[in-house]
Amino acid sequence: MKHPRLPIFTCRFTLTGLNLERFINTLQKDETPLLSVLRADRRTLICQCYTADLRSIQALTEEKGWRMQDVTYLGLSGMLYKLRTRPGLLIGAVLALLLAIGSMQFIWRVEINGAGSYQAELTAYLLEAGVKPGVLKASLNAAELEKKLTYRYPSIAWFHVYVYNITVVVDCTQGVEAPELPSGVPGDIVASRDGVIDSIHVFAGTAMVKAGDIVRQGQVLIRGQERSRDEQLVDVAARGVALARCWRTATVELPIYDISSEETGASTTMVQLCSPWLCYPAQVESPDYLAWNTYVEIKPIVGCFFPVYQKNYELREVSMEYEPRALDEVMAEGKIAALQKVKKELLGYEIVDKWVDYCMIENDTLAVSATAEWRMDIGAAAP
Repeated sequence: MKHPRLPIFTCRFTLTGLNLERFINTLQKDETPLLSVLRADRRTLICQCYTADLRSIQALTEEKGWRMQDVTYLGLSGMLYKLRTRPGLLIGAVLALLLAIGSMQFIWRVEINGAGSYQAELTAYLLEAGVKPGVLKASLNAAELEKKLTYRYPSIAWFHVYVYNITVVVDCTQGVEAPELPSGVPGDIVASRDGVIDSIHVFAGTAMVKAGDIVRQGQVLIRGQERSRDEQLVDVAARGVALARCWRTATVELPIYDISSEETGASTTMVQLCSPWLCYPAQVESPDYLAWNTYVEIKPIVGCFFPVYQKNYELREVSMEYEPRALDEVMAEGKIAALQKVKKELLGYEIVDKWVDYCMIENDTLAVSATAEWRMDIGAAAP
């Protein structure tokens, strides 16, 4: 098979003999290109050419008396040459490809999402229905399985069954119970927390606030009264949605000094004899240092019948010093910590805005406060 003249089909060879310049001139006259030529010595050239021109170059060298050796195929030509010399590798690759294609025709995994308390029951039902690893994809009717699951589990609002690669995916959406309607007992809707009213929608009752009003916790938002046709006030169970902007602040405090320690050179050594049950002396005496590092070395007692070992303690005195930290570094660290704290407190709400404030406390502590804004319905039935 003749390869085209492409950079991916090249080879390298060594040419030896006399008058090698004539070899190059002959190839130029025949319009046979050489990609590279490197002279190793007076009688040796290392050349690179297209694989398509190798046979013609070999014929030329045999005719003129030059010697070609050390032919090496490069790029894709080298790969194809190795496959020709090792047919088992090619057969193995073909078999592996066929095996991969064949395995893709089967289901090897079943995934159930959102089933909640029905997870185990759905797993057992799918197993009884024959939806299990090793089943042929063509034998699975996803639409029919959706109908059966919907009929069998009416409390689950929606099923979606589909095949993704080698996985059967069953997505479940459980129905949400409708909120209980007011019992008819008159009552107000009050603010469950402080905020600024963004919008208010009244379904029953009379709105006592409007968009832009600042409200406090416990303030009446919707009064449980309406005017009848005869302009009389009638008590009703207030209903509505009071969407408000709320804020929460989280504060962290960080020292602006680090404590560094350095050993002074003074040290004290102590020895303790220990067994699995007790040690002698029972406690190691503390040295007369303000601070120290403790180094422990355990040595077994060779030749002793009982499990006894020796603990060697070395207590080295250290001096402690305060070193100021870079203020920018402390501020960046505090900002990350404060934002993480406020996000954790507001888990489940979508934060629409946030900002950070800094305050120095007694010139040794930096207080970082992160404030986040979110929107929520603050209306709640009055107690």
